[in-house]
Amino acid sequence: MAVDHKKIRHLLGEKEESTDHGLGAKSLRRALSGDVPKTLTPYEWEQWYADHGIPEGHLAPEGKQQTPSILDKTPIYATWLGRAGLLPFVGLLLALYIDAQNQSLWANALATYTLVIICFLVGAWWGTALIQRNPTTLLLSNGIALVAFFGQVLLSTAGFFLLGAFVFTATLVIERRQALIQTQPLYYARLRLQLTLVASTSLVLAAMLM
Repeated sequence: MAVDHKKIRHLLGEKEESTDHGLGAKSLRRALSGDVPKTLTPYEWEQWYADHGIPEGHLAPEGKQQTPSILDKTPIYATWLGRAGLLPFVGLLLALYIDAQNQSLWANALATYTLVIICFLVGAWWGTALIQRNPTTLLLSNGIALVAFFGQVLLSTAGFFLLGAFVFTATLVIERRQALIQTQPLYYARLRLQLTLVASTSLVLAAMLM
């Protein structure tokens, strides 16, 4: 009769050392051990610190803690720069309502600014996609930029405004489905939602005037 050594060890309470030495198994063992990881992205470090606290070895020397790092101000800069980016959407929309004589000027300015922001948003995906080794996101980035470009060239101004509102909403959905926002701070996810709502609403209202 064959002897089931694995079952015997289990009954005796003996632990068998894992023979799986693959990268996945090593990562799992490190995660379960509670050891401080060695390589994480800045956003992953931020989440790790929030969950586990900052290890003593990662703290700055006592004399340097009095001077805040520029990284500590990043959320403030990102928030206010993002909100400042809404000013052309709102300002040019108001100009369309107030200055009807120069409506084409303001409409062209709003369309150009919309194209710039779309390209800015999807261009920023490259950094995260390269870290995550996600070629799908790279293809989506280029595809959306081309759609926006040809949309401005071929569509009417009102049509491009509606396309821009759709693209802004679509980029937000893609960011969540492709886990681009999940790897970033929570405040940025909320900020992106707020900016998308204001910019898209402005474009829809502008399209109604054309």
